[in-house]
Amino acid sequence: MSDTATHTRTRGSKVRQFFQWRNSIAWLVLVVTLLVQLAIFNHLQIDEERAAERQFGLLVEKTSEAISKRLVDHEQILLGAAGLFDATGEVSRTQWRIYHKRLNLAERYPGIQGVGFAEAVRPEDIAAHEQRVRAEGYPDYRVHPVQDGSVLLTPVLYIEPFGARNLAAFGYDMFSEPVRRQAMRKAAETGQPRLTGKVTLRQETHGKVQAGVLMYIPIYRAGLETDTPEARLQALRGFVYSPYRMDDLMHGILGAADANLSLQIYAGDAEIPEQRLFASAERSHAQPAEYRQLVQLELYGQTWTLQFESLPEFEAYYHSNDTLVLVGCLGLSLLLFFLTSSLALGRSRAEAMAQEMTEHIRENKRALQLSEERLSLALKGSNDGVWDLHLAAGSFYASPRAWHMLGYRPGELQADLKLWERLMMPEDLPRARAQLAQTMLSNVDHFTTELRFRHKDGHVLPVLVRGYIQRDQDGRALRISGTSMDLTEHKRIEQMKDEFVSTVSHELRTPLTSISGALGLITGGAMGEVPTAMQQMLDIAHRNSLRLGHLINDLLDMEKIAAGKMTFDLREHSLRRLLDEALASNQAFATHLGVNCVLKNPADVRVWVDGLRLQQVLSNFLSNAIKYTPEGGQVTLHCSRTDTGHVRINVTDQGPGIPKGFQSRIFEKFAQADASDSRQKGGTGLGLAITKEFIERMGGRVGFDTTEGAGTTFWCELPVVESSAPSADQGQLRLLVVEDEPDTGRLLHLMLRDAGYSVDRAQSLHAARSKLAETRYEAMTLDLHLPDGSGSDLIEEVRADPKTRDLPIIVVSAATHFDQKTEYAGVTWLHKPISAAQLLIALSESLEQTRPHG
Repeated sequence: MSDTATHTRTRGSKVRQFFQWRNSIAWLVLVVTLLVQLAIFNHLQIDEERAAERQFGLLVEKTSEAISKRLVDHEQILLGAAGLFDATGEVSRTQWRIYHKRLNLAERYPGIQGVGFAEAVRPEDIAAHEQRVRAEGYPDYRVHPVQDGSVLLTPVLYIEPFGARNLAAFGYDMFSEPVRRQAMRKAAETGQPRLTGKVTLRQETHGKVQAGVLMYIPIYRAGLETDTPEARLQALRGFVYSPYRMDDLMHGILGAADANLSLQIYAGDAEIPEQRLFASAERSHAQPAEYRQLVQLELYGQTWTLQFESLPEFEAYYHSNDTLVLVGCLGLSLLLFFLTSSLALGRSRAEAMAQEMTEHIRENKRALQLSEERLSLALKGSNDGVWDLHLAAGSFYASPRAWHMLGYRPGELQADLKLWERLMMPEDLPRARAQLAQTMLSNVDHFTTELRFRHKDGHVLPVLVRGYIQRDQDGRALRISGTSMDLTEHKRIEQMKDEFVSTVSHELRTPLTSISGALGLITGGAMGEVPTAMQQMLDIAHRNSLRLGHLINDLLDMEKIAAGKMTFDLREHSLRRLLDEALASNQAFATHLGVNCVLKNPADVRVWVDGLRLQQVLSNFLSNAIKYTPEGGQVTLHCSRTDTGHVRINVTDQGPGIPKGFQSRIFEKFAQADASDSRQKGGTGLGLAITKEFIERMGGRVGFDTTEGAGTTFWCELPVVESSAPSADQGQLRLLVVEDEPDTGRLLHLMLRDAGYSVDRAQSLHAARSKLAETRYEAMTLDLHLPDGSGSDLIEEVRADPKTRDLPIIVVSAATHFDQKTEYAGVTWLHKPISAAQLLIALSESLEQTRPHG
């Protein structure tokens, strides 16, 4: 009983402590926080109301822009169709179907009912028109409805997709219906696209009847005057058009749009129920909408009134957390009250806590200072400079060592984001910009590159730059930081090494040639019979002199590659002939070692290579395979085609395979396996490194497949030159496609051929120059990056030649703006990937600009 009374007194004492004068600060905190949070709550409600209004406005603007943009896209589709008529003269039903199939409207623009063509027919020509269409395989075709007194009929001739609902429109005279006729007449008189008012489409054959509209673009007969409305009506050939079921169209445009808004669309500038085109989710009229807005869109001669209203779900979203916020505010106030009480009633505890926090801060400060000292000492030891580009803030920082490296004092130059461009060698700047742009657009975080800067005293300073890119959640670069290392001494030592190797190699070459030649004459019997014992020694000396000659040749090749002096004579070659020559030149070596070399499945293709360099590659592959194949074994040379338009050349041996620990270094300079057997086989360790450089310079790649104890296959892949025989000219415009990538070249060829053009192809600058010299072309497509040069050079040559000065050129490339030198007259730029519509529209516009007027 006494324990219970004691517990009760203790609890009462603790409660009374909250009401003592020492706790008055806690009560003051409670009152102040409640008042502050009440003001904050009121401010939050105002902000929520503003946020709701802004969000509603953004949704209205987004929806309106989506509708306008989609109709502009549909206009471009119809303009492309009109361009097809203007460019080809006559468009067959098959061509129209192919054009529609290429557009892939069901995936790209869901909601569009189709794309059609309505021919303008005079009443006296109706019989001939019907007879012509029936002859195409439609015996039941007729123009309907039949009206007396019509001066013009526009029956639907083509409509794709040609099936389902669209069949009901086949042969329908759209000029017979007043709403359609008004839009068609306006389009014909002005030459501009026009929308109809609200109509019921012929396609409403079953299911729910939806409101419909149509878009028309007029087509005129070539060679007739179109300067006045009357002249345009006389020259009218017909209309390309698209019918839209409004519910399907809007669902295709809006997709999964915010369901918390109600949208109604009316034809005209007023909300007339009879003119309603579309209605999404509607709210109950029992409670008016908090947010409502009317938007009027002027669309191709029609006014659409868009009525937006918020739904209860939208309004509740911005006020759903009021209770939670109030409870949180009260809880926070009570928490601060109890915390303040605890601090006021436990001063000693607070002082101890403050002391502990102060000590913790001091420890963190000492640790930070120690870390900065270590970083400073490490940078001094490495002799590297530190730099930092803050892209968001537009600031640049460089450490004193980074400035001293370039001969400047800190702060001597204006530090901004373009400083590196001003200090770089001018001839290196375009390449550096392109490399930087590629790095920024990729998803890499670290990079390493060599740059050349101009020292303050004028000399060139090579610098190794290493950096780290800090990106945001969308992958955009925010900050770039890193180090810079002076490579002057490294380059000097590397140059001394290269000069030493070059000098020694050249100086050894002359006496070694004499030694090898003399030994060859003696061992060949030119000096008479040699004693057997001496013959063996002479053979050893001769073989090793030849081996030393190969070593020197490999060293000289590596020197040329490193110095950038290795030139390549790229031409078109028969791969079968090159393989036969390689096998024949290594047959004597194989016979000497008792190895059989065979050629299997030689590919009958042509490749764009340097014949001598490829022979050297094949000789490296074959000689290595022969050396490691046991006596009596077989080396196989065989080919295969890849899915990427390349041919793979394989050389397979029956040797011991490549050790796993050596496989990652096999294409490095002077790389050789450590096994004693490989040392006995000899070799410089440079052959495969040279092979890799040669193949990559010729646009291919190398590799190997191996299994220890089961042989090795070395392979290289080279791009195939596909033959492009000139197509027969049947009065078609002839075009030239210059593209080295086989799949892209084939795609462009099909796009243009299906559009009715005669197309030739070239896969290199050399081939393009030959074709331009032999044949007259109406236009040309061009890729900028070709295996034997830049497409920009070809543009300059074409513009400099009087015969081709006005030739339209369409550049189809994945190049960025860093690669575009200047704007050339008569050149249209299309960036990959492109669609058939883009290509045909650009081609039509380019040909129209060069076509004589009058």
